[in-house]
Amino acid sequence: MSPPVGIDFGTSNSAAVLHIGGGVSPVALDAQSTIADTSPTLLYFGESPPAHFGTAAIRAYIEHSLSGRLLQAIKKHLPSPGFDGTYLFGRFRPVEEIVAGYLAYVRASVEAQAGEKVTQVLLGRPARFHADPTRDALAERRLVKAARIAGFTEIELQLEPIAAARSFERSLSGEVLCLVGDLGGGTSDFTVMRLSPERAGQRDRAGDVLGSAGVPVGGTDFDARILMRAVLPHLGMNSDYAPEGRVVPLPTALHLAVCRWHTLALASSKQNMAMLDYWLRSAHDQGGLKWLRELLDQNYGYLLFQAVERLKVALSQEEVARLTFEAGTIRLDVPMSRREFEAAIAPEVGEVAQSVDGLLTRLNLRPDDIGVVFLTGGSSKVPLVKRLFAERFGSRIVAEDEFTSIASGLGIEAGERFSA
Repeated sequence: MSPPVGIDFGTSNSAAVLHIGGGVSPVALDAQSTIADTSPTLLYFGESPPAHFGTAAIRAYIEHSLSGRLLQAIKKHLPSPGFDGTYLFGRFRPVEEIVAGYLAYVRASVEAQAGEKVTQVLLGRPARFHADPTRDALAERRLVKAARIAGFTEIELQLEPIAAARSFERSLSGEVLCLVGDLGGGTSDFTVMRLSPERAGQRDRAGDVLGSAGVPVGGTDFDARILMRAVLPHLGMNSDYAPEGRVVPLPTALHLAVCRWHTLALASSKQNMAMLDYWLRSAHDQGGLKWLRELLDQNYGYLLFQAVERLKVALSQEEVARLTFEAGTIRLDVPMSRREFEAAIAPEVGEVAQSVDGLLTRLNLRPDDIGVVFLTGGSSKVPLVKRLFAERFGSRIVAEDEFTSIASGLGIEAGERFSA
């Protein structure tokens, strides 16, 4: 029997943990990744095969002078009925096939480490891909289909916050009522469950889970807010143009598409570029729109998002930081304070707070009833998010590895499920 694997297919980063020899072993997916035992969830397609994944996708993209297609945040497409795939150099690729390519890359790394074929997988999934149950179910079907295309034959799913709790549970000395929060790149998920060392080895934990909730809010939404506030005003956002001599505001849809990686990838269509050329004939902010056109035409999007990520990380440590970005003729040097950043992301953090409070209310629990709060995911490091939980739960907050705890829990449970 092949060893089972747990895979955390994330919006920004992915990880895998093998259950082998009675224990768990993190899989070295990507030796060049800056985060140990993870790989960026990136895919690069050039004009000719093969495709590249993880940090190799970044290298190939840069080596090909930012030509081709670099896909990021593909998980965000799974619940979108209006997006069933995209054309890549003349060939239509369904979204399931694109995701399957990445999962096949993960599976190859798993098999290289295991030294044998691996066909059993426990995949993590958010508590909610989307608030609409129909779209949530669509996302789950697509993920399972992608795993099957990638070569897995036995596929099971577990909620990501429950998986995160499984890795944490082994460190406990007694039973505790725990709120598990997974605040990742694309979703924020929460589960209240009973944890204890005695329960850790049980296969059926349904009775220990009191309830789950989640919202499709994560780090990519925080990135979007930075772009709206610090970047778009320099790319012609909220400017005017004068078609037929009548001054009117520019439409905002194209600018907003730049704010999210999964929509930016589609923003440089021939139709949009023609529309930009039309605006430029009478636009008041000629310089800003020319920069926007250059950004799209020259595929500078990934470099811009790297600059945004650097600013976001800096603002978690400093009161004031600067977004600096240079590419082609584009030159940005924009200061932002932590207070401005927190004001910008307040609506999204408010949704996270409503999800947590709503879950406790639905379960007839008060914050004091929660013995410990276990947080994981990169967005849990944002100061405003940390304050949200500190205000409700005080010092009962525990944070473990924000990038690999879900995969660790999935690996633990994969062994229990597939060996039964």
